[in-house]
Amino acid sequence: MAKNLFVTVILIGTLVLIGGSFWVAKKSSQALSNQNVINQASLPVPAPSGINFLGEKGENVNLNNEEIRLATSIFNDNQAHFYNVKMPAGKIIYFFVVKDRNGIYRAAANACVVCFKTYKGFRQEGNEIVCNNCGNRYPVEKIATEKGGCNPGPINPNLEVKSGEVIINKADLDEVLNLF
Repeated sequence: MAKNLFVTVILIGTLVLIGGSFWVAKKSSQALSNQNVINQASLPVPAPSGINFLGEKGENVNLNNEEIRLATSIFNDNQAHFYNVKMPAGKIIYFFVVKDRNGIYRAAANACVVCFKTYKGFRQEGNEIVCNNCGNRYPVEKIATEKGGCNPGPINPNLEVKSGEVIINKADLDEVLNLF
């Protein structure tokens, strides 16, 4: 009888230990899950286009009659001016427009085919556009003239100017949609 009692106590003790282990594991799992919710809540909210663009987002502009119109006077400082536009399908394109030293207005995506997935874009230093990811530099006069590599995705190397406005067509913006 004492042997049966001993076996019963051992059996009950083993079951308690196993049950306790499962309880601890479940509570630990819930704590980790709660921690993940907290960590996810503190992450940056992705841009509406589904990406978290880290580069210069610029001013929000809209397509009207499948084009964007910007006053030429904005670009008299020969500095890159950054913009973003929500395309009809919902993606946001980040881009810049700059007037080079020869008076030519150029537009390019604030992304390239090499570094675009870092979502860091470009910046201007002097007369050069610089990749915020790899540091490659491009003279303003070359913007939108070369495709591929770490060049800002060309939108248009010679934008139409009419009635004191630079015009960017939706069709040109569609060319860089895959970078965002």
